[in-house]
Amino acid sequence: MFEKLKKSKQLSLMMFERASDYLSLVGIEAKIQGTLLIKQVVGYAIAALFGLISLLFLGAAVIITFWETDYRILVAWLVFAVFLIVAGIGVFIARKHVSPQAPFNAVRNELQRDIDLVKESL
Repeated sequence: MFEKLKKSKQLSLMMFERASDYLSLVGIEAKIQGTLLIKQVVGYAIAALFGLISLLFLGAAVIITFWETDYRILVAWLVFAVFLIVAGIGVFIARKHVSPQAPFNAVRNELQRDIDLVKESL
């Protein structure tokens, strides 16, 4: 029984020593995730803004081209349908490129290794 208490004391000391390592790792992971998120948001915002503007001008140009014909209503609806399809493709591409790695994965792995070590020693 005293041996288990001694092991528990040693393990608790090790865990307290590792706590600062965990905090440092959390800080590093938070900075990495923050940087990636900012770059991703800025990229998507720029792409969305200029994509929207160019699509609006393209749609207007196509509708104006067919304005004096009998097909202007049909062309207006076709432009709308194309815009809707392009928006759907954009959402599909954005969802496809979501990062597969979970945030703070390194911290989770380190904690799991230490928990496994504690289980093995008890």
